[in-house]
Amino acid sequence: MISNISLVGALGAGLLSFLSPCILPLVPPYLCFLAGISLDDLTRTEQGQAARQNWRVVGLSVAFVFGFATVFVALGASASLIGQTVTAHFETLGMIAGLVILILGLHFLGVLRIGLLFREARFQTSRRGAG
Repeated sequence: MISNISLVGALGAGLLSFLSPCILPLVPPYLCFLAGISLDDLTRTEQGQAARQNWRVVGLSVAFVFGFATVFVALGASASLIGQTVTAHFETLGMIAGLVILILGLHFLGVLRIGLLFREARFQTSRRGAG
């Protein structure tokens, strides 16, 4: 199913979700956390210092948004690349998966014994647990 959503519609939906009563009260503390300052410092009334502080918060917020967008674009691009690779080699991967299932089924039935699957790994501690 293909949907036609305009950029203006997507921007409007994002703005509407940002202005919702659940999200909007979280913005000031989030900006303070991003900038590494307290809410008192953010709302300081000194004219020159308040303007510098506000620009610092805006700059850090923009850097955060660009960093966040970069990470998610990279994740999306790599997921797309992996999906394209899997799709291109779907038949070969299907045969390999079928062979692995066949081998594991034979091991499960006891016809084929794979020593690696009989290994056991445990974490041994010298102390006894609390309870």
